[in-house]
Amino acid sequence: MTVWTTSNPIVLVGGWLSSAQDYLGLARLLSRPPHNRIVYIADISRREWFRMRDPDFRYVLNIVARTVDLALHETGSKRVDIIGHSAGGRIARAYLGDQPHLGVVYNGQRFVSSLITLGTPHTTWEVFVRQFGQFVNDAYPGAFYPHIAYRSVAGESVQGKRFGTPEEMFAHRSYELVINDGQSIGDGVSPTSSCYLPGAENLILPGVRHAPYNAPRRWYGAPAVMMQWFGDQNLPVELNLTDSTAIPG
Repeated sequence: MTVWTTSNPIVLVGGWLSSAQDYLGLARLLSRPPHNRIVYIADISRREWFRMRDPDFRYVLNIVARTVDLALHETGSKRVDIIGHSAGGRIARAYLGDQPHLGVVYNGQRFVSSLITLGTPHTTWEVFVRQFGQFVNDAYPGAFYPHIAYRSVAGESVQGKRFGTPEEMFAHRSYELVINDGQSIGDGVSPTSSCYLPGAENLILPGVRHAPYNAPRRWYGAPAVMMQWFGDQNLPVELNLTDSTAIPG
């Protein structure tokens, strides 16, 4: 049955070339009233992200798996809620999977109630993640596991322009890498359309930017923005599941 819960610990998975320190502010917000969550941040450094070579993302997947294990062990909870920012949302979807990734099976869907992705380009042609992204979408298309609540959040704030402000020109290059259309609109890094995840609850937030480094008050983790996509009353999760619950595929 579907109920509302506020009890699960949260695991934050950061984006490409980020570090755990980038998410301390968001973690503090989630740990304070009215949410009062216990929050764990997957400790992936910028250097560790930089070492990844498509399609092998086992190193960061192992860090996510260890973080989830730690959260369950320390809190006694049976499940966590995952929030993945940017590339972290794709990593989280792979972690949920029950198919081998280069010989390793993570099967994290057993331990997860919900997944929220923030500015994650679920559709991408970026050369440094193309094979891995294709694997995730082929093996686990859309909101793949029915017992997990999926929510994909996309900002809509910056129109890409070949000639414009520095932000618009950066967005143009980024959007072109992701979907081969630099004139799209998005959060300044991820085109809004690329964040659509079939079967998930898809939210578009006007005015929201991708990251804290250039928009600390308007990125996904800013206090006023977070309240638009995170609310315990809005996170349905499935309870009373057993190991015998049918999983597609």
